[in-house]
Formats: sequence, structure tokens, C-alpha cells
Amino acid sequence: MLDRLKSHPDRLLLDHLIGTAERATKKAELIRWEPFGINKESAVRLVQLCALCHDFGKASNEFQNYILHPGRGHTTHAPLSSLVTYQTLLGNGFESKLAVFGYFAVRYHHGHLPNFGFVEENPSELEKQFRSVPPSLIEWFEKETGTNLMNFDVKAICRKVQSQISKLSFFTDFTMKDYILLHTLISILVSSDKEDAALKDMIVEIEPKITLDLVQGYIRNIAKDNPMYSLRQRFHEEIDRSLSRIDSKILSITAPTGLGKTLANIKVALSLAKKDTLIVYALPFINIIDQTMELMYKILDGVDHDATVLLPYHHLADPLFSSREYEQSSIQRVIVECWHTQMVITTFVSLFESLFTNRRIPFFYKLLNSVIILDEVQSIPHKYWEPISRILSELTEFGSVVILSTATRPALLKNATSIVKENYGVDLNRTRIHFHGEVGYEEFFDVVEENVKEALRLGQKLLIILNTIKHSREIFEYVLKRFKFDQLFYLSSNVIPKQRLERLRRMKQIDRGPLICVSTQVIEAGVDISFDKVIRDDAPLDSIIQAAGRCNRHFENRMGEVNVYVVKKSENKRSLASYVYDSMLLGITKEVTSNRQVCEEREFSDLVQEYFQKVDNRGNTDKKNLINSFKTLKFEEISNFHLIEDGAQSVPVYVEYDDFAVQLREELNSIMNKDHGLGKFDKLSSIKRILQKMALYTIDVRMSREELTSALIVENGFVVVTRDNLSHWYNDQTGFQRSSSVLMF
Repeated sequence: MLDRLKSHPDRLLLDHLIGTAERATKKAELIRWEPFGINKESAVRLVQLCALCHDFGKASNEFQNYILHPGRGHTTHAPLSSLVTYQTLLGNGFESKLAVFGYFAVRYHHGHLPNFGFVEENPSELEKQFRSVPPSLIEWFEKETGTNLMNFDVKAICRKVQSQISKLSFFTDFTMKDYILLHTLISILVSSDKEDAALKDMIVEIEPKITLDLVQGYIRNIAKDNPMYSLRQRFHEEIDRSLSRIDSKILSITAPTGLGKTLANIKVALSLAKKDTLIVYALPFINIIDQTMELMYKILDGVDHDATVLLPYHHLADPLFSSREYEQSSIQRVIVECWHTQMVITTFVSLFESLFTNRRIPFFYKLLNSVIILDEVQSIPHKYWEPISRILSELTEFGSVVILSTATRPALLKNATSIVKENYGVDLNRTRIHFHGEVGYEEFFDVVEENVKEALRLGQKLLIILNTIKHSREIFEYVLKRFKFDQLFYLSSNVIPKQRLERLRRMKQIDRGPLICVSTQVIEAGVDISFDKVIRDDAPLDSIIQAAGRCNRHFENRMGEVNVYVVKKSENKRSLASYVYDSMLLGITKEVTSNRQVCEEREFSDLVQEYFQKVDNRGNTDKKNLINSFKTLKFEEISNFHLIEDGAQSVPVYVEYDDFAVQLREELNSIMNKDHGLGKFDKLSSIKRILQKMALYTIDVRMSREELTSALIVENGFVVVTRDNLSHWYNDQTGFQRSSSVLMF
């Protein structure tokens, strides 16, 4: 009978339970469990038993009939499996809290996590499922787990679990470690489950090909005729000296833009990483990820590598797989989702929304023994400083190292040890910021016009940054109308990612001006483009400093000029910045700059320190009360965390900008609407791969769905601007536009 029970159409249940348990056990053996208050031997057994139990319910007649005839309905196996898990853990001597955590992990290894508690089950239905499990499977299970299921009483166990969960909820003060422990158990179980189903007996080998020698060799070959060379060399020499005496798990690298912080981050991470350590390089924006990936490809030049060495992880990423054994899409999906790689380069959104979540995160357990680089860390909103600091500090107790990297370090992880002591801004002093005060919006057009004229006359590169898409479009269209020249660019989130990336690449390739770029904040942090002059609408100080980082980056001029204006609407005298930024941040910026009309780069460090100190003193650094949600294991409340919040309703709009976009949409519709004979995992992997490519043509539009869907097609979760409708809804230069046809509906 055992050789007929299946867990998946192509996998025997017994093989799956054993395979999942073996994978889970190996992962558990690599984790430092003592901070949880569990010794390693017990923790490994806990994980092993959860894995052996997780699909017990699949042995029922109901599930076996379903797997043979999947079109005849739906059945669930997790409820019965979770009750068996609880009984098994108690029978193996585990305390009630760990037994309940095991129950919870198995109960929700498919689906989202609810607030910690007991879900009402149907005992009669579960009793029926249990009674249909073949005796031979129960005999095998009892032998493997040391559990007696002869007197398994579903109703009694349901009552017992419910009672224990109630006691824990009322009388236990949960901690951040309990939250991490539950996610760790679930991630080990889910990743092992996915791997066994897709990989069977295959093992993904991760060979650490990114080495310190490769990075040092790349640094040595950087051109020495650059005016920044001697300063960069001094910076890296200080980093090297610091590495020999590091004894902290939380580090910071604070230095001005242009010194090579990315290389320094990688160098420090590799110096601290062990053989099995995952390196996570997190950045605020996707366009900076592309820059970092390009740098890594240069470092790895001549070295055979694929996504198991270097993995880009975000919604636009299309990871590289060179090995034939990984050519199957379901295998690739598991490698990506489980972060089977030496280094993953991802966004803050992906990282932190995986740490604060009620979703099942297959790679969560890997973060307990990782090196996490947070580059451009000043981009993290102050309202989340406390919960982010808390969870990152907790991770260091399990062996992780956190590296904060920025030109303007905020008051995040105040106990970080600085690797860099020297203030390189004093020597650089490339830019000066002029605070011009208030100016009316109409008057600001005159300011822009004069600066564009000067840039064209002198052959300069000029960057103009506005805070909203609406105002950036108006300024761009004004410049376009008044000045006809080729090297005029527009950037905002209103433009599809494909065009934004192309425009950034083109601007990087232009050595000399005149070049004019009108942009929203999408260009601010980390983009390696240098302008002679920057005009910026008012913003919090850290954003202003980031804008200054786009000016005179490589000492093209003796001094770069950044001009900041508080642009106000004439009708209500409200600043444009107030529509986007927290009034407290704008107020503190005004305070610390009130007695400075001009501030040079050598003064930035002291100014920013004063600014962040005031933010830390006055701001609510846990605005969503996440710390309390952690302590009560309220996963549903935690899931409301969004690193980047959008007050207005956003609708995903897919733009059929070119023939390839049309082709991708047709491929998605085909695979969604037709039976291609693909297995479940291969179909899901194919859909995900198509969606990743479609993301290059997708933008989030702040507009009610009703306004858009009354005039456009809706399918597969997207509002679609079709190719034949493109001219009505999408401007080739400024992106999405509201069609007048909307007014007809």
C-alpha cells in the first residue's frame, strides 16, 4: 500500500516525507538555536518531526482520490497533519509551547499566517480522514516518530490544542525571538517541502565564487588617473586596517558618494562571511540594483557563474542559469524563492517586507546566519527605525552581521561600530547647497528657464528634481516647448521601467553637456550619474543631500552647485513638498538650515547628524506599533507593514509599448486560459517568469480602478493599455496620461 500513496502526481508520499525531513534536518543543523532557549539536538529533532508530519493528511482516501482526479474538487491536508504534529511533539517530550508552535507551522505551511490562535476545525471530517489512513502508513509513521497513534482522538486533541493556545496567549509574554522562531520553523519546512517536490533527490550546490581576491584585484585595476583616486585609495586602506580588529556584529560605513562604498561593502561582507554564509545586499531602488549587478559582473569577469552565485531578486529580475541541470523552470523557481545562492542583491522592500510579514518566506531561516548590507540606508523611513533596528539586532544574536552604508547615516542601529573614522567630506568638498527660500510656482518656471539657458550656453549637465509627477511633467513640457534639443530627458514612476532604465543608460553614456534631466525623486539615491548643477524643490535634509550626491560626483568642476527652492502654490501658499513629505521632517530641515544660506560638502556630516538627532528625539520611530504586534504574534497586523506607503489607491497598468510587450501578454493569456499539459510547479514557474518580464512594462497609477476600468481592459490582475490604444493613454516622453475618453464614461 505504501508504494501507492502519493504526495504529488510524480512523488510517493513516503519519499516526500523522508526527503523533506532530510533537507529540513540539514538546515536545522546549521542554525544557532541557543538564543531561542533550545539546545541544538532538541531543535533538530523538533524540525525533523514537523517535516515528517507536515503531509500526514495526504495519506487519507480523500486526498489520494483528489491527486488522481484533481479536477473533481478540493481537499486540505494541513489541519489533520497539524494535529498529528502536536500529538507527536508532546509524545516526544517537547514542552507545550514548542508543540503548539509546531502545530502552527504545519497548519499554515500552505497559505498566510493568521494572528496566533486556534482555528475552528471540523472534527468529524478530520476524524473521517484519519480513519481512512492506511494502517501500513500509521505503522511506518509510529516507528519513525516514536509516536503511538492507536488512540488518536481528533476531538480531544482539538480541545487540548485550543486550551494550550489560549493559555499561551493569556499568560505568556511573547518576544521578538518567538516571532523569529515561528518564521524560522515555517521557512525551513516550506523551503524543504518545495525543494523536495521540485528537485526530488537533486542537491543545489552553492560554490562561493565571489572571493575577496577578485574584489581586491578589481580595485587594484581601477584607473589611477581619476582625480578621486588618491582619496579612494586612502578610504580602502582605512577599511582594510579596520577589518583586522572588527569585533562587532553591527557595522557602519559612512562616507561621501564617489569613494567606492559599494566595493567597500562587498569587501567587508566577504571578509566576515563563512563558507555557508549568505550575503544579502539590499538597496532602496531597482535602478541601483542594476548598477550593483553590473559592478558584480565586472568583478566576476572570466569566472563561470549563474544565479547560484549571484542572484538578483526583485519583480523585474530575470536570473541567469547556465547549468543544464537547472534548465527546468520549476527548479529555477525553487532556487530563486529559496535564495540558493552565495549573494543575493535585492530591494529594501523585498527584504523588510519578508521580515515583517504573515507570508511564508522560504529563505527566512537563511537570514539567521547571513551578512546583510543595507546600502543607502538613509532611505528607510524614520517611522520604522525602531522595529527594523530591533529585528536586525535580534538576527545578530544568531550569527548574522549587519552593515549600514550611507553618506548620511540616520539614527538607525545606534550601537553600530563605525569602520570609517575619517571625515572624507572635508577633503572632497565637491558641492555647495544654496537654500534660496520660498518661490511661487509660476516664478519657479522663470528660475528653470534661466538655468536651462545657462546650461545650453555653457554646455553643462543640469538636473531638475520635482516632488510630484504632475509638477515634473509640467516643468518638462515647458522646457521641451521652449528649448528644442536632443539631450533632454524625463524620469518618473509614470514612465515604464523599460524606458527609465534605457534613459539612465543613455545619460551615463553622454560625456559632456548640454544635457537636461527633469525628474522626480527616482534619480536621487545611488544613481551613478554626475551633473554640473542641480535644482531641487524643497525636501527633508537627507533627500537634499542625496540630490547633492548627483552633482560633481567625480570632480568634473571645482565646485558643483545645488539650488534648493521652497516652491509654493499661488492659490493656497502650500509648498509642493508638503504634498509628499512628513511635515515634521520638513520642519526640522528648516530649523537646521535656517541660519545657513549656503552649506558646503565638508559641513554636510555635522548638519546631517544634527538633523537625524532631532528626528530621533521627536519622531515616532514605531508609528505602526509593530513592536507590540511582534510581542502578541499578531501576524495579520504585522502584514500591514509596507516600507513604501501610498496614500492614494494604486492600480497596476500594463502598457503594450512595443511588440515584445504584446507577445508577453499573449503568452500569459495562453498559459492562463489553456491546458498545456504542464505540471503545477512548471506552470507556476512559467507564469512567474512571464510576469517578471511584463514588469518592465508595468507601472502603478494613482487612480481609482473605476476610472480606468471603465475605458480599459482588465485581465489577470492588470489594467491593460493595448497597442492600438497606446496614443490615447501613454506619452512616449512623460509616460502614462489620462485619456479624455475617460470623461465619456
